[in-house]
Amino acid sequence: MIEGENNNIQSQANSKVPGNNEGKKPSAMKIVGYNLLVFAVYTVICAVTSKDGGFVFDMFFIGIQFFACIIFAIINRSWVWILSALMVLIIGFSTCVGMLSISGL
Repeated sequence: MIEGENNNIQSQANSKVPGNNEGKKPSAMKIVGYNLLVFAVYTVICAVTSKDGGFVFDMFFIGIQFFACIIFAIINRSWVWILSALMVLIIGFSTCVGMLSISGL
């Protein structure tokens, strides 16, 4: 009986080891940050490669990323993905309007 209790104590102590990250979810700000990083990368690529119609491609990619974030929010049942989708949509809309005004169309 004492041996069984000792094994139980050891298994509880081993589960709290700092290097044991099984099943750990990424933090909320990392998810938002990665989404904004992806957004920034394809926005710069669209702005540099296409001078007259870059905002059209940018809107296309923003729509894809927005719907992907909504799908991940449903799958993961996490409000962070909804926040990411809204941020991409709001910042993306203003970026497209800015690219449109710069191009003069």
